[in-house]
Amino acid sequence: MPMIVDPAAPQITPPDRITSPDGWFAAIVDPLWAGVVLSVDYTAGTALPGAGDVMRTRIVRQVSAGAEPVAVRSGDTAWAVEGVGTAYDHESPLGVGVVYTATPIYADGSTGPSSSLAVTVPAPEPGEDRDLWIKSLDEPGLSMRAMVVDWSGPTSAARQDTADVAGSPYVAVAYDEHAAEAVQVVVDVPPEDVDRMRELLRSGVLLAQARPGYLFPDAFHVPADITGPTPTGKLGSSEGYRFGWTIEPVARPDTAEQPMRLPSWSWDKVAEQFATWDAVAASYPSWASLSTNGVT
Repeated sequence: MPMIVDPAAPQITPPDRITSPDGWFAAIVDPLWAGVVLSVDYTAGTALPGAGDVMRTRIVRQVSAGAEPVAVRSGDTAWAVEGVGTAYDHESPLGVGVVYTATPIYADGSTGPSSSLAVTVPAPEPGEDRDLWIKSLDEPGLSMRAMVVDWSGPTSAARQDTADVAGSPYVAVAYDEHAAEAVQVVVDVPPEDVDRMRELLRSGVLLAQARPGYLFPDAFHVPADITGPTPTGKLGSSEGYRFGWTIEPVARPDTAEQPMRLPSWSWDKVAEQFATWDAVAASYPSWASLSTNGVT
C-alpha cells in the first residue's frame, strides 16, 4: 500500500536520545561540538546474561552497508565495568547517517551479542557563515567552526620515477598511488576566537570536516604553512581575522586503547568545580553520568 505524505505537515523531531532495540546501547548527538555521546548499560531492561562480568565494549561506526566499519577512538575498547560504560565520537562524518555497533567483552575475553543504532550528526547548513569544522583529536575543547573565505582547488601530488629509454622517444615510468588531495584554506574568525584558533592550529593532529555539498572528504592533518592572524579591516577594528594553512591529509591516527576525550570536560574541570569526592558523588548518580558531565 502506498504511503500518502502531506508536504505541509510539520516535520517529526528526532528523539534526543536514540536507543538500540535491545535497550542496552544509546547515543545522544552533541550539536554544540558535532559529536556523539555513546553509552552502554547491559543491566538495563532485560539484562544481558552475565552483565556484571562485562569489562569492556568495542564500538564501531559504519557509514553505509558496503563500507568497512571503523573503530570509534574512545571505544576501541571502552571500559564498561560491571556492564556500564561510555564513549565519545568526535569524528563522525557530518550530515550523513551512520550506524554504531557496540559489542560487550567479558572478563575472560569472550564477547556477547552486538547492539546497533543509527544517528546523523548535523552539518552546517548551506548559507551558514561558519561552514568548516576544525577539530583537535587530543584537545577536543579547542575545536571550532570557522568561515571559509578561500578554498583552493585540491591537488594530488604524483609519485613517479622516470628514466630515459635508449632507442625510444618515451620514458619509462615507475609509479605509486597519487598522494591524498591537499588544499590551501583561509578562514575568518572573530577577534574573541583568535587566541583559541592559534592554539588549535598548533595542537597536533586535526580533523577538517565540511558538509557533504563541498565534496571534500574528511581530512586528518597537521597544519602546514600557517599564516595569520591577519586583520580583515583596519588593525584594531572589531572585524574578523584570517588564518591560512595547508591541509595535507595523513592517515587516521591509531584508535586502539585511546582514552575518552570529551570537549570541555576533564578531571581538571572536576577538581575546579568540587572540593571533595563526596561532593562529586552527590552531584552525579552514576559513573556514566560523571564521565559525560551528566549527558547520559
